[in-house]
Order: sequence, then structure tokens, then C-alpha cells
Amino acid sequence: MGAVATGCQRGGERRQEPTAEERAARRDSLEALFNARRWTSADSLGVALREARASGDSVAVAVACRAAAMALQNKQRFAEATQVVQTGIEALRDTPDTILEATLQNTAATGYRRMGALFEASDRLYDALHRVETFSGADSPEGKRMRAFLYNNLGNVYKYLNDGDEAEIFFRRAIVLDEELGNNNGVAMNYSTLGSIYEYRKQNDSALAFYNRALERNIRGGSVTGIAICHNHIGQLLMKHGEMDSALVHHRAAYRVLQGEGEVWNRQRAALSMAWIYLQKNNLEAARRLLDETEVVALRAHSFGHLEETYYCQAEYYRRRGDYRAASDRQARCLDCRDSMARQRDEREVVQNRIRYEREKNDAEVFRLHRRNEAVEANRQLILFSSVLIGSVLIVLLVLAVLLIRLQRRRNRELHEMNATKDKFFSIISHDLKNPALAQRNALQALVNDAAELDAESLSHYYAMLLKSADAQVELLYNLLDWARVQTGRIPFTPVTFSLSRVVEDEVSLMHMPIESKSIRLTVDVSDDLCANADRNMVATVLRNLLTNAIKFSHPEGRIAISARQDGAWITVSVADDGVGMSADKLRTLFDAGREQSTRGTRGETGSGLGLVVCKHFVERNGGRLTAHSEESRGTTFHFTLKAK
Repeated sequence: MGAVATGCQRGGERRQEPTAEERAARRDSLEALFNARRWTSADSLGVALREARASGDSVAVAVACRAAAMALQNKQRFAEATQVVQTGIEALRDTPDTILEATLQNTAATGYRRMGALFEASDRLYDALHRVETFSGADSPEGKRMRAFLYNNLGNVYKYLNDGDEAEIFFRRAIVLDEELGNNNGVAMNYSTLGSIYEYRKQNDSALAFYNRALERNIRGGSVTGIAICHNHIGQLLMKHGEMDSALVHHRAAYRVLQGEGEVWNRQRAALSMAWIYLQKNNLEAARRLLDETEVVALRAHSFGHLEETYYCQAEYYRRRGDYRAASDRQARCLDCRDSMARQRDEREVVQNRIRYEREKNDAEVFRLHRRNEAVEANRQLILFSSVLIGSVLIVLLVLAVLLIRLQRRRNRELHEMNATKDKFFSIISHDLKNPALAQRNALQALVNDAAELDAESLSHYYAMLLKSADAQVELLYNLLDWARVQTGRIPFTPVTFSLSRVVEDEVSLMHMPIESKSIRLTVDVSDDLCANADRNMVATVLRNLLTNAIKFSHPEGRIAISARQDGAWITVSVADDGVGMSADKLRTLFDAGREQSTRGTRGETGSGLGLVVCKHFVERNGGRLTAHSEESRGTTFHFTLKAK
């Protein structure tokens, strides 16, 4: 066992995890070591296993168990072999090796299959196949080779269950993998089994084709046993068709190729077939020699199946010789062998029943654990659901609280804005409307009191005063009306396409007198083909208010410029003056309806401050934006955008 110990780690010494190639090489060397041993007794098996365990190498234990199990299977001690394999699987529990574990499962399944425990065999094979197919090296040569073995074994299970269609699927899968690996012997083995399936279906031509393919692959792969098996299959098939001479050629080839190979079972099969053919051809001497040989070999191997066939053929031999007493004796021996095989089947049935009992007991335990786990899982789910429910309720309450706080804050803001609007309204009533009215009253009082003494110049002064206050009231009333409509949301919105230059021209004409009164130089740079898509009345109001604002804060002989430029889908309109301008603080609250009263103009013009608020709303209602840029003593420029046609 020196070779086994070399794979062990020394105490306290750590080594890197072996690669897949290193694991494969390690398994191959161990298998070669154990296969070279002669398993002469149960004691030798025990010694090998003890040596492997003593080495501390779980892989060596597993490989030794597989070698021992295969030796036991060759002796038809399948129940013992299965137990030994299970020992190897348990040894790998702490040393995961997918390929080696699958190999052990495949070996166990072979034992179950030969005992007739086909469902147990299929369970092992499907479990191993799942592990290999989900293994990272499933498509490596080693992984493909293992999958081919498992497919072949599963095919044999379904074949014994008389499910030829399912068996054929697995054999063909195995063939694909063996072809990729260049494994001629594996391809041949699967072709041969497919031939037996087609032979069972009585599709003899197809069966013969598969047997011939298998024979060709075995010759190519150099498998002596495989060649003999194919010759025997072909010979048996030809015997069914009565082609005894051709069948004899194939059985003789199988018999000769196995001479000296130590492969007993298939050589016995060939010898018995040849003996039967010689009996049919009445070549009794040749038949006798072969039957004597098979009897000796079968007795030595305790092969009751071959003994039964041998005694049956010997009975036929003696009948043809006319020795009916000897024929009766051989017939009785044939029946004894049949009874022995029945006893073996009964023993296997007992083993199967024990396996089924253990399996059912395990299943019951698994079911009990499963039910307990389900109860634990149900409790866990209930706790989880309760936690989620309570958490959800808390989250909902938190969200509601946040929403209520936000709603309260929004209402407070709205109330604040409403109060500011109310204050603004009363400020306008008490101040902005009062001043023009007082001015008109004072002018009229002077006209009434001094009418007889006033000359034309004085009358003209008072008339101008009345007109100025009336204009202020009209402007204020227009802004109040627009502002009130904005606040109530009742102002109509009717976008149309119109010429922007025409609107500018109309609004400039309305401002002709105030412009001339201050001798303001007004320039307009708006192209005639520039068209906007907006509410025309709103745009006119915006232009009027901005132009009025520019006139109000312009010095005499000041300058005002109105311009418009298109940039893609938008038009930017600008109204600029070089008047008094405003500070940064005033600029920040310029469009706030709740700010203090507006600043007086350069000639004392008053206003409500609502015009710019109305302008901002109208521009935004048309999808644009109103902005202002200003510097004190240098003037102000307003920009607003409109959608182009």
C-alpha cells in the first residue's frame, strides 16, 4: 500500500487544492494498483480496505471499495458489493469528487440491475447523472466519458424494463459522446445493445446492421471480448433464421478469439451454440467435446445458467445416440439447475425486498422530516408574513403622516398666498385706486372754484392732469381685470398662428402718446415673416405691459428697443430700456404678487405691480418663459419665449 500513502498529506502540512487533471491521474493510478491485486477471498478485500483507511486517504478508500465491489459482482455477490460501494460513497463525504462519486453510483447501479432491483438502479443513475451534468467539468473529456457510462447503464435499465424506446434514447446519447471522445469500444458496446433491442422488436435486418457496426468498431478498438460478443450475437440471430452454417462461422470465431483470454462467460456462450449446431448437423463427436468442456467450466464457476443449457444439450446428444437412460439423467440434472437458479432468484428477491423495506423506511423518515420541516417553514412564513404585514402597516401610517404633514404645509402656503393676495388687493384699492381719484377730484375742484379766473394754459394743465389720472385708472383696471381672471382660472386660452410683427406694431401704436411725451427713441427689429403659435390676446397683453413698464422707467429722450429672433422651434422676444434699472433684491421678487407696491416712474407714474405677474402667467400658459436682466441706472431687459410656427 505504499503507493496509496504517497497521496496523503503530512501532519500540519497544507497543500493547494488538486486540479481536475491531478484528481483524474490520482484515480487512475489507484485503480491500476487495486485492479492488479488478486481478490481471492473476503479477507483480502478487508485487508485492502483497512490499508486504505489507515492511509487517511478518502480517495484511496473510495477506489478500493469500487475495486472490491466489482470483484464481488464478478462472483455474483451483488448485495455485498452494494454495501461496499456505499462505504466508498460515505468516505467521499468530506472530499468532494464528482467523477469518482458518480463512478461509485454507477457501480452500485450495475449491482442493483443485475439483482433485478431496477428502480433502485435508476435512482442511483439519475442522481449521478444530475451531479455530473451540473458539474463544472461536465464537458471535459472525463465528464463526457462518465456521462456516456451513465447513459449506457440507464439504457440497460430501461432495456430490462422492456422499454426499448427509452433505452434507445440513452444508448444513442452515449454513442454521441463516445464518438466525440473517439472511444470505439464504447460506441461498439452501445451499437451491440441497440442490436439486441431491434432483435427483440423482431426487426432483424436492423439488428444485424447494428451488430455488424459494433463488430467493426470493436475490431478498430482492439476489444477481444467485444469482438466475441458481436460474433455471438450475429450467430444467435442467424440461428433463428435457420442459417446454421453462417451461424457456426460466427460462433467459431467468438470461441477462437477468446481462447486463452480468461473470459469464460462469452466463450461458454459460443461453445454451447456451436454444440447445438453440431447436434442439428448430427456431428455428435464435435458436439460431445464441446459439451464436456462447457460442463467442466460451468461446474467450476458454479454457473447454473450454463449448466442448465449444457445438460439440456447433453440430453439431446444422448437421445440422438439412443442412450435414453443417460438422456433422462441429463434432463434431471437440467431441472436441478433450473431449481437452483430459481432459488438464486428467490434469494435475490429476498435481497430486493430487504432493499425495498430499507428504502421505504428511509422514505418514511424523510417524509416525517419533510413534514416537520414544512411545519417549521409554515411557522417561519407566518412570522415573516406577520412581520411584513406589521411593517407594511407602519410604513403606510408613516406615509400617511408624511402626506398629511405635506398637505398641511401646502394648505398653509396656500393660505399665506391667499392672505398675500388679499393684502395686495386691499393695498391696490386703498392706494393705487385712491390716488388717481384724488387727483381727478382736486383737478375738478380747482376747475369749479377758479373757472372764471383760469386762462387757456391753466385749463390745459388741469385737463392733462385729468387725462393722466384717467389713463392710470384705466391701466390699473385692465391689470386688475387680467389679474383677477388669472387668480380665478377663468381666462380663455386660444392658441393660433399669427404674425408677431403685426402684434408689436399694434401695441406700439397704442403707446404713441406716452412715447412722444417723453421723447423716447423706440426701435423695433421684428421680421415680417416671423410667426408665433400662441394666444394672440395674451401675447398682446404681455407686450403692452412690458412696453408700458419700459416707458414708465425711461428718462426723457431715453431709448427702448423691441426685437425678436427665432432659434429652432422657439422665438425669443426682448423689450429693453436704458432707464433707471433695479437692484438685485428687487429683481428676485419682481414676479411676486405679494411684494410691496411698485416703484414710481421717472415722472411719478404709479402702478399696481400686477402687470409683470400677469405677464409671467400668460407667457408660461403659452409654454414659454419670462426672464429679466437689470442693473441700477443702466436699464432693464425683459425676454420671453414663444413657440414658432
